[in-house]
Amino acid sequence: MIRTTTTSPFDLAPASLGAQQIASAFGPAFRHLRILRDLIIPMANGSAVRTARIDIVLVCETGVYLFEIKSWRNAFVYRKKSDQAPTRWFLRLQGCRKAREVKDPAWQGGRKTTQLRSLLPDGLRLQYFVLLPCEGVELEGVMPAAVITHRDLPYIARLVRNNGRTARTHPLLDADAIEGIAQMLVNIQGDLTIDDHMRNCRESSARASTLSTIEHAMGLQ
Repeated sequence: MIRTTTTSPFDLAPASLGAQQIASAFGPAFRHLRILRDLIIPMANGSAVRTARIDIVLVCETGVYLFEIKSWRNAFVYRKKSDQAPTRWFLRLQGCRKAREVKDPAWQGGRKTTQLRSLLPDGLRLQYFVLLPCEGVELEGVMPAAVITHRDLPYIARLVRNNGRTARTHPLLDADAIEGIAQMLVNIQGDLTIDDHMRNCRESSARASTLSTIEHAMGLQ
């Protein structure tokens, strides 16, 4: 049985498409699923933004899987690596020569996974993916395994099912446990809303802008 929970009144097309693709791919592999949309979680003290938004959370027999959804379409995605600096990500639309730099989606998902792991019981499998659900996306030859397109989803579903059932490094979840974990995630969100998260993002951006202005005025840049 597949149950999908939407925690937001907003319905963004790429996220809706991604949720449908995940349900279609994981449904044949697992008898019982819970899919939560737009989960807002509190971040650790000292984080730049006090909350984080997880686009899609899948709870199934083998654990909890987070999906960061990117709306990129009709574009080529590539990276530039450097020994002295973090890897930079770029997006070049089809028909355009110039690319624009984008935030590292793998890093974004990783920090949310780390925080959520601290809020959930020990021993629970927790893994994240960056899903590109739209058509026309081409990835450079070597990408992190966590970055996938909708064409990869059926393989990923079979992989997590087979690995989870054979490795047995984490407990398998029955239907009641899946429902319990899903409710625990809803409880972690509590009264937090997307409006709260957006306000936190704006406040963080304003603080960063103010700090940059002060540093510039003091000649620190």
